[in-house]
Amino acid sequence: MNLIKPNTFIIGAQKSATTSVYNWISQHPSVCGPSALKDYPFFLKEEFFDKGIESLQEEYNTQGFNNQKIVLQGNVQYIFDVKAIKKIYDFNPKAKLICVLREPSERALSAYKYFKKLNIEKLTFKEALNREEERSRNSLQAYFDFTYKAHGMYAQQLKAIFNIFPKNQLLVLLYDDVKSSPESVMDEIFDFLELSDKHPITYTTLNATGEVRYKFFQNLFFNKSKARKFIVDNLIDPFFPLHKRTKIRWAFNEWNTKKVNSKDVHAADYTEEIMKLKVYFKNEVIELENLLNRDLAAWKQ
Repeated sequence: MNLIKPNTFIIGAQKSATTSVYNWISQHPSVCGPSALKDYPFFLKEEFFDKGIESLQEEYNTQGFNNQKIVLQGNVQYIFDVKAIKKIYDFNPKAKLICVLREPSERALSAYKYFKKLNIEKLTFKEALNREEERSRNSLQAYFDFTYKAHGMYAQQLKAIFNIFPKNQLLVLLYDDVKSSPESVMDEIFDFLELSDKHPITYTTLNATGEVRYKFFQNLFFNKSKARKFIVDNLIDPFFPLHKRTKIRWAFNEWNTKKVNSKDVHAADYTEEIMKLKVYFKNEVIELENLLNRDLAAWKQ
């Protein structure tokens, strides 16, 4: 039996509407994109990579793989880890990569609020920014989740990718375009993927940061206690395949999240931090403009 191998990857950036974009692409009949493999860290973590591509077959088959042209997989941390990009290249040097970039200070705040919502982040935003470098050395989770400034260094990340992949194999999108003109963005994506037959898309927004409806249930569901780990490892994971666990997690997140305008809610609470971040990212944004030959004036306001 021939193995089903992903050939297209959503690589990031974190908190930039990648879950929605992944879902929209997956709606095309020429695409097989299991929701369970969005943010599955196959090329990030050795424990998953060492299982081989065989470990992904059930998810593609469950999704109804039928020799579709595009086989999708993704993780928002791929753009942040050049070793993962190199593994993807070694796996398939002709792979196509898609990333969505969000104004970096806004992205940083959204990520902070998201991890607060998950009951993972315990510091204030100011403390988290000041202690980022120190914390990033403490654990792999801190390196990937709490590096709010480092994640916004897009020019550096893209230059590292262009040292591995040809530029024409990476499609760079902007979060603001995804939000304001999703139809145009999807036309651009389908052209990039050489899918000439356009397909109607249901434009549902997924994995919005929002705010927690019921903190008690949020803490219960995402608590990192040893008791919860024992239950998950011994009573849930062995009996519920990845796609079912993913559906349960997404359903809970959607149910327990109040949708809010990320630019307006409590914005005044973080004015000082955002202003400092704007200064911090100024040169990086200019470098990104030159790298992509794209006007990012809105990011400088």
